[in-house]
Amino acid sequence: MTLFRRALLLMASGTASSAISAAQTGKGTSDDLLWAFLLAAPPVAYAVNKWWRWGLGFKFGNASGAGFLSALKWSSIAAVWVAIVMGLVWLMYKN
Repeated sequence: MTLFRRALLLMASGTASSAISAAQTGKGTSDDLLWAFLLAAPPVAYAVNKWWRWGLGFKFGNASGAGFLSALKWSSIAAVWVAIVMGLVWLMYKN
């Protein structure tokens, strides 16, 4: 397992576990943060997987321009999706 994957796994498990433990204390807001994390994570994970697969192709001399553009496209989609989710979370907590 690479260092990047370990850091990503540690960050995800730490965020999810802190949100779950805070939700069990009776504060209803951390449950919303957990849902926001669960909504934002899948497109980011898919984009990371696309870059990982393209990187493997690059490493072994089989990288394609279509794979690069697909990874770039999904990174853009993930960034927009995370911005939308975080904007909605910000609007919920603004009050």
